[in-house]
Amino acid sequence: MMRIISVLGFAILILLITACNPWRLPLLKEEARKQDDRITRETEEAIKKSSKLQELNQLCTEKIPKPTDFELLNKHRDFHEETFVGYGYRSKLDYQTVKRFYLDYFAQNGWVLAEDKNDGWGDPKIEVHKDSYRVTIYDMGAGEGKNYSIVCGKLK
Repeated sequence: MMRIISVLGFAILILLITACNPWRLPLLKEEARKQDDRITRETEEAIKKSSKLQELNQLCTEKIPKPTDFELLNKHRDFHEETFVGYGYRSKLDYQTVKRFYLDYFAQNGWVLAEDKNDGWGDPKIEVHKDSYRVTIYDMGAGEGKNYSIVCGKLK
């Protein structure tokens, strides 16, 4: 019984050390990187073949600016309906700076703020709409990996 309690205590300690994110464990971290690479390759191929995804890719990568230190880490998409494409970034900028950058840009370019989520369950985010488009900027938290995600999609 004591051994089970010790193992359970050790497992809880590991989860706390990794900030309850098991992908930070060395073995899982490498697997997560491989999966991100695979999804990025598949997303790039899908963008080449789909005019809908090409349109969203252009919006997210060419029309909407990024802070100068945003480093692209991965890409993902809607696998079923081609309604969105997303990008994971690493940056040293804090969320309030990034949020202000985007709120200023979107306000000056005719986008309407639809959501500004700072509290509660889930990642903080802002979502804006313009015409038939939506753009969501997620704060994924501090850390060595992806800490911002930008998702461009079509409104339904």
